[in-house]
Amino acid sequence: MIDCIFTGDIMPGARRVDEVPDPGLLGHFKEADLVVGNLECPIVSEPPAVMDTRKIPLWSDAANLPILTSFGFTHVSMNNNHIFDLFEKGLDETQGLLDNAGIGAFGIDYGVLSQYRRVSVKGITLGMAAVNWVETRFCGHLSRDLRDLDVGSLKKDCDFLIMFLHWGDDHNIFINADQQEAGRRLIDQGADLVIGHHPHVTQGSEVYKGKHIFYSLGNFIFTPREEYESLPYSIRYEDCRENVLFQRPECKIGMYVRVVFDRTGYEVAGVCPVYREETLPAVLPASLASFFDGMLEQMNSQVAGSAYELNEAGRRMILTRYTLPLILTHPLYWPVFFRKLNVGKAVRFVRQGRVGKLWKK
Repeated sequence: MIDCIFTGDIMPGARRVDEVPDPGLLGHFKEADLVVGNLECPIVSEPPAVMDTRKIPLWSDAANLPILTSFGFTHVSMNNNHIFDLFEKGLDETQGLLDNAGIGAFGIDYGVLSQYRRVSVKGITLGMAAVNWVETRFCGHLSRDLRDLDVGSLKKDCDFLIMFLHWGDDHNIFINADQQEAGRRLIDQGADLVIGHHPHVTQGSEVYKGKHIFYSLGNFIFTPREEYESLPYSIRYEDCRENVLFQRPECKIGMYVRVVFDRTGYEVAGVCPVYREETLPAVLPASLASFFDGMLEQMNSQVAGSAYELNEAGRRMILTRYTLPLILTHPLYWPVFFRKLNVGKAVRFVRQGRVGKLWKK
């Protein structure tokens, strides 16, 4: 029997974290054989000289690496839209630091790293593979997409195949059609468990043909507020929509999933909420229990009914309430905004919420 814990996004931030981990939460993690999460940034020992300034780059100080070991992380997925923010140099150092800390990395084809990793514990073999659907222009050369990944062959190499998907719409607690189509197709092709992340909020889950799909586990260790003085424009998280969105309770609440595997199958032993006041997760306060229960019911009902119109309404809400007011009041965003925008794209974005089918592209 293997006792595993899966978490969402990990990004401790560029400043040293002085918080003390919640001992009650640490106790649960230390009982697990494997702890796996999504590393949302490179980890380096000094401020980077070169970074990808086509977006707000993320990176973490190596002084924060003991946070990961304190939670007992054994493996991290690195297939996401920020892992290449410090280019090859950042990846090289990240890989070395993780190796020294005894944390296995997977999810990208770079050096000795692979998009697929096989792990054997107590005579049971788990296969773990990761795919990124977000801003693939920045790191798409590091991995294959779902259409190019032979899921059936991967399944033959292990007892249980776990797929990690970086997907979904930012800050939206409701899934889109692409996610559900892809998650179910992965199960059809042989995957046993699907774990999603990226939106910075939790999303619903479902059991499809006896296999579990968790569409997003939200943030686990995450620092949303930083000052990036090295960027060619002046941005503070305190001034932009990200900070407002990150302060919503929907974003401060994440989840971790405990799964127990044995030779006959697996059981989801717990879906547990966590709460972040700043960077580190803690046990969900009792005052937020009813809020989380209501949100979980909403999310799971949306998944069960494939109610994609809720996702589209959420996208429009975020656009009109957060994104457009930020852009209109900060001229420094105007060049990027108008460079990306055209009339047809704007109309489709507002009316339909999404453009095209990622799976079918």
